Amino acid sequence: MTKDSIYQVCTTNEEVYVCVKEKASYMNCNPLRTFLHEMVEDGNRFFVIDFQHCSSMDSTFLGILVGLALQLRKHEVPGKLTLINLVGRNLETVKNLGIHKIAAVSTSYITNSKDLDNLNNQSHREEATVSYTHLRAHETEADL
Repeated sequence: MTKDSIYQVCTTNEEVYVCVKEKASYMNCNPLRTFLHEMVEDGNRFFVIDFQHCSSMDSTFLGILVGLALQLRKHEVPGKLTLINLVGRNLETVKNLGIHKIAAVSTSYITNSKDLDNLNNQSHREEATVSYTHLRAHETEADL
C-alpha cells in the first residue's frame, strides 16, 4: 500500500468491499466518493465498509456514507450498506449521528481475506474538488 492510499477496495459479483486505513477525512475521501458513485452506477447494491484499521473519521467522510446508504434505498430493489469492525469512538460517532439506523453495523471483529486493491488517491487534489466533496457530504448529513 502506498503511503497516500487510505482506502483499499475489492469488488465481487455480490458486493463492494472497502477497507479504511488510518484517518478518513475530507482531505482524502474524494476518490472514495467517486469510486462508490461509479459502483452504484454500475449496478452494485451491496457495500461493506471495514473500519478495523480506521483511526478516525470526519463529518465529510460520514456524509459520504450517509449519501451512499440513502442512495441504495432509492432503487427498485434496495441495496444495503454494512459497516463492520466498528468499535470505540468510531462506533460512538456513527450511533450519535443516527447512521446505524440506515446502515447495518457490526461491532464484532470480522476478518475478510479478499484481494484488495489500493484506491487511487489523486496526489494533485484540487481545492475546489475537496471543497465540493466537503459541501455535498455536509448537505447529505443535514438531510438526516
